[in-house]
Parts: sequence; structure tokens; C-alpha cells
Amino acid sequence: MIRTSEYPVGRRSVVQKTKRMEFLPGQMILRVRDEAVTAVAGAQALRMTASDAKRLPETISGLVGYLERNAGLKSVNPVFSKRRMALGRASVSRKDRQRLAPLTAVHDAPHRSLSGFTIVRLDPKCVTPSLMKTMRQSRGIEYVEPAPARWLAASADPKINLQWGLRAIDWFRARRPRAGFVNVAVLDTGIDRNHPDLKTSVYEHHHPGLSGRDLLGHGTHVAGIIAAIVNNGVGIAGVADCWIEAWKIFDDEPASDGEFYVNMDCYLQALEEVRVSDDVWVVNLSLGGTASSRTEALLFRMLEEADKVVVAAMGNEHAEGNPTEYPAAYDSVLAIGSVNEALRRSRFSNTGDHIDVVAPGSNILSTLPTRSSDYLDETDYASWSGTSMATPHVAGAAALILAKHSDWSAKRVKNRLRRTAARVPMMRAKGKSSAYGWGLINLKKALA
Repeated sequence: MIRTSEYPVGRRSVVQKTKRMEFLPGQMILRVRDEAVTAVAGAQALRMTASDAKRLPETISGLVGYLERNAGLKSVNPVFSKRRMALGRASVSRKDRQRLAPLTAVHDAPHRSLSGFTIVRLDPKCVTPSLMKTMRQSRGIEYVEPAPARWLAASADPKINLQWGLRAIDWFRARRPRAGFVNVAVLDTGIDRNHPDLKTSVYEHHHPGLSGRDLLGHGTHVAGIIAAIVNNGVGIAGVADCWIEAWKIFDDEPASDGEFYVNMDCYLQALEEVRVSDDVWVVNLSLGGTASSRTEALLFRMLEEADKVVVAAMGNEHAEGNPTEYPAAYDSVLAIGSVNEALRRSRFSNTGDHIDVVAPGSNILSTLPTRSSDYLDETDYASWSGTSMATPHVAGAAALILAKHSDWSAKRVKNRLRRTAARVPMMRAKGKSSAYGWGLINLKKALA
């Protein structure tokens, strides 16, 4: 898939054509069957030692050994395990850690539905159809799938506009409740907590194993659209005066193709942490990719069962084939498209039968980190475009609905946003449109 986009490089911006990855090179999501390891260590996962590695069944140890010999095995990480494996007086060797990881993935899972998940990193050159067949034929493995690539759904625009988006969604005329008790999770590139328009909006910022800085500015821009401080005498106003809880899920360095992709470990762990959080009610995902994932789909079904309102960007590749992108295409996710100032579909905004609603996404003024980086030249405030910018408008709207109706289910909130959406001029046919969904979100109606 070829995409034309603008990226800051060093101290200048260049327009380049990039071919996005569909999958993360050499990374596999592998699910171990519970019964394959239940005879080892039992429930005493904390006491696992090197001797347990020697007692693993051949279905597991044989596969790990095969990958070490034939696929340049780099690591095996139990995705949802929170405990360490260097236990007792003697440390567990790196080789034994890799062999024990499937065991930990089963015994240390926070929920039965999340049991057995590991991320295996291999030499990308060794990942062949023959290797995949061998892995899938292992009796100890339920399934294996390549880790899907997820990228950001925004591009920079040097044109600085006023906040036309707030007018478009009827923000000024809406009777907006106070939303200080509602938390919105932003899974993105991080947030600049010191920005003067976000200082009192960011409740917590998780970035395990990554720097605390938002080097790309994307997460800070998204956060400002949702919850920039209103009436503080500086900058802009966010849609809702809610709290932001941020998870940084993108690496600090680009991949070999120059693009930034999600760190799959951080991403999957963040989804699980959001699921079990009593504080988070709304989840904003201004990201996407063209490959679906059984593992990711499972987590979104669990988020729905946990009564979280999840909103995700439709994607910006309409001119490059208009692909279906995930997670927006999962049934439990509210899929968000973008409109411009004329309330027409933004030329970049993907379309499809799964779209739910649209929101302002072209030339949206919002916050940026106050410090530049090698990947970000602009600071403080800028207008950016993308379905990434449309999605947080809807996340903020969901937060306001929940502030008014704290007893409403996630399903009811999503239905409210659909039913109160305003038809735009280009929606000539009755009912739902593949370009606009049920229409443009309208706060005045949604909060009536």
C-alpha cells in the first residue's frame, strides 16, 4: 500500500512515498495450549526455575529449540505476565527464560481468555511459509499469527485554523456537563504532561520500557482535542473537561522503512490494563492497519464485555485503495471517519460499511509538545489532519454523555452517538452511508 504523507525529518519537512508494512517483521503472536504445560510447575508459577525448563513437554521445548536452530530466535515474551522469572537464589539463563516463557504465559495469565499468549521475535529472513507451517502443526500451539502492523492515522498541515471542529459538532450550543470523573484512555505516542493546556488534564502516563516523551506529537495532539483545558486564558478548548489516562505504545525509534509502528507488547498489554481498569470508561485509538488479528479481536471483545466505549480511526488511505483497517473494523469498535470544513468527506478518509459516524478531521488545531525532537519540528500548537483527529472528537463526546448518564452502558452510549448524528449534505440516500456512517456527531442533540 503506497501512501503519500508529510513527515518532519530533522529540522525540515519532506514529502515522501512510503509503503506501509502489513505485519511487523519477524514478530509472531503465538498462543500456547493450556494442556501443553499444565503438568509443569502447576499454579506455582513464581517458583519456576531452570529445572522446570528441562521438564517442559517436547511439544513446547522442541518448538523453541527448532526456532533457536532454524529461525534466529531472539526472544519469547509472555504478553500478559506481570511477574519475573529470575527466581530463587540462582538466576534463570536467557535460554531457559525463552523456554519458560510459554509456561509463564499460561500460569500467570490475568484472565483465562488471555492464557498462553506470547510474542516470538525471529530473524525476519527466516520467516518462510515452511516455518509457519511447522509452527502451526505443533500440538502444543493453539494458533500462531504474524503480528499486525498498526500506524498513526494523521499527517501534519502547516495551516493553522481556528477550532472550526467545535462549531461543526454543535459544541458551543450544547449543555455540557462537568466530566471530571470520566477517564478517557489514549493509547498513542505519549503525551507532553507539561503542556500548559494539558497540565491538569492528564491523570496518568504509562510508558513501560519507553521514554516518557512524546517525540512525534501525535498523542499530545489527540489529547488536546479531547481534553485541553477550557477557559484557562491560553491555547484551545478540548471537547470535554475529562481526565486523560495515557499509554505510550509506539517505539521511540522508527522501523527500517522510516515509519513508526506500535510496540506490540506495549499495545496488547495496554489493552488488557484498560480492560481491568475501573477508572477508564472510554478508549481512543487513533491508529490502524490493514491486517486483522485473532488476538487483537479477542481483546476488543473483552473490552466490550468490560463495558468500555472504544472508538477507532477509519484510516487515511482512501486514495491508495481505500483498504479496510483494524481495529476500526471490529464489530465492537465505533469506527470514525473524517469530514472537512465544508462537511464533506475528507479526501483521505477511508470509507466502508463498518463506518459508524464522522467528525471533524481536516486542519484541526490542537496541542503539540513544547519541545521539538528529531521527528517533530512544530511545537505548542498546530493544525493537523487525519481520521486520528476525528476520532478524539467522538471520544470526548462519549465522555460527556457518560458524565450526564453515568449509569449508561457502552452500547447505549454508542447508539446515542449514532442516533443523534446529523445528516450532512452529501448524504443523499436515506439511512447509513458508507462514507459518513449515520452522519456527523452532534453534541447538542446527544446531550439533550
